[in-house]
Amino acid sequence: MHSEILGIDYNPVLLLLWSFFVGLVFSTVGAAGGILSGVGHISIFGIPFANNIKIMNQILVISSTLISVPSYFLQKRVVYILSFLLGIGSIAGALIGSTLSYRYLPDVSSYKPVFGLFTLLVSLKIFQEIFLSKSSKERIKGIEQRLKEKSPGGINFDVSPLRITFRYLGETYSFSTFSPLAAGFVVAVVSSALGVGGGFLLVPFMVSFLRIPMFLVPGTSALSILITMVVSIGNYVNLGSRFDPVFLGIEVVGVMAGSFAGPHLSRKMGEKKLRLALGALLMYIGIRYLL
Repeated sequence: MHSEILGIDYNPVLLLLWSFFVGLVFSTVGAAGGILSGVGHISIFGIPFANNIKIMNQILVISSTLISVPSYFLQKRVVYILSFLLGIGSIAGALIGSTLSYRYLPDVSSYKPVFGLFTLLVSLKIFQEIFLSKSSKERIKGIEQRLKEKSPGGINFDVSPLRITFRYLGETYSFSTFSPLAAGFVVAVVSSALGVGGGFLLVPFMVSFLRIPMFLVPGTSALSILITMVVSIGNYVNLGSRFDPVFLGIEVVGVMAGSFAGPHLSRKMGEKKLRLALGALLMYIGIRYLL
């Protein structure tokens, strides 16, 4: 098939299969869906216009989150107060990032190295937590053991204007209201500029900085990303970015199909395995686009 808008010929079957994989990965770990979409658009299908790639990446991220978030809610795996704080903080960041990127990173060659650098740094941080931090290893092992011993149950919140506290699996977690607002802003600037979802930065922030159990992170990340993507996509459209509705429609079908399977796969995997898979994936992509 040929797309005049994108200036490429493409195989619709390959597009559908790749999109299914993107939805599966994003809904499983709550990250890397936008990155994988970008990899496909750049390296597999050869779309030459960066601003077209960015908006299509983010529409696919929204497609996945619309499927995965309700599933995570039913499984009681969303720290929704944290999601909304991240989302509120992301509004200004998404507007700033998408505007700067549209003007100063319009071609593939200019934004690929930035894309690769940030992804590589995040992957290194994840591996540092897994292999070098003794406390992180003990915490992961303890969470996995408690998940085997009893049903996760619900999340009990204690909310104040300056601090959010909640209990989960007998453990207490606490963070200031300012830190997710600030993180949401910073992540949104980066993610909207790169045309990705931001989960590749939100996941390590929640796991390493806020020390949220990985079991709760994918759903929490996906819900907050929904807010960021709506703002970023709207601004890209307003600035003049275009997409091919047929090409994107095939992708949306694949992403949504993959997203149905993701939360169920995530539930069966341990925290360490999820983080290892995410770290390896991000490291590969980061190195690939820096070379």
